[in-house]
Amino acid sequence: MAFDAERYKQVEREVYSAAAASYEKYGGDIFRAYAQRLLDGSGLKPGQRVLDVACGPGIPSLMAAPLVAPDGAVVGIDLAPGMVELARKKAAEGGIAIATFQEGDAENLPFQEDSFDAVLCSHGLVHTTDRMRALREMWRVLKEGGSVAISTWSTPDRSLTLSIVAGAIREHFPAALVPGAPMWFDFGPEGVLEKALADTGFHAISVVRHTVFQEMKDGAEYWQAVVGISGRLQMLLENIPLDVASRIETDAIRAAENFRAGECIQIPCEELIALACK
Repeated sequence: MAFDAERYKQVEREVYSAAAASYEKYGGDIFRAYAQRLLDGSGLKPGQRVLDVACGPGIPSLMAAPLVAPDGAVVGIDLAPGMVELARKKAAEGGIAIATFQEGDAENLPFQEDSFDAVLCSHGLVHTTDRMRALREMWRVLKEGGSVAISTWSTPDRSLTLSIVAGAIREHFPAALVPGAPMWFDFGPEGVLEKALADTGFHAISVVRHTVFQEMKDGAEYWQAVVGISGRLQMLLENIPLDVASRIETDAIRAAENFRAGECIQIPCEELIALACK
């Protein structure tokens, strides 16, 4: 089956809208930890106008807002309307008026050139169908001298919270893997992310790697969390034979238990954080 980019986007929009609440419930804490690392290196300053690409339920956006307050602004954009709705709700509940959210495609940003002082993208680039186009769009909307801060996943052997379930799917339902479709680990190999940024035109590029450990009581809790944050996995499990879904779940839980450390399991997941300037 050939990869259909437009169909892929349509499914992303639908499944991640439906999964917005469970994404926040099961992934909120871990993605706040990742976002904090991204923001630590971003160098955001009061008064800046910031774009958060593929903002999800607004985690990086809402964390960035105090850094640019009181006169700055953060605009979050996401393909999934359910994510945008949840982000708006959280901003309203937190009284964060300088953070606003709207629907939009990272590959066709609805903003003029030179609109932002900084662009953030926390693990969103891997969801785009044309990564270079998405990077060019970030470049386009940045002001001269502006900065970009992007996080992506590492290689499967280092991003284990993801590769455990990816391996189980590959083993029991390889038809889920469509040639040409975006993969979580595409930017993980050494030098790939740096080259993509340089080819876009960015300079002063730096990439650091670090590991966040996902701590849970057992493999069952791991499985519940990984299903909760992945709209695509939820869709897959609903549309394959029950026995296949059961084997994927069993293997993922068993693999997660290999990381037991006393009363809990601790699964490492390495990410890359890239900083660059226009």
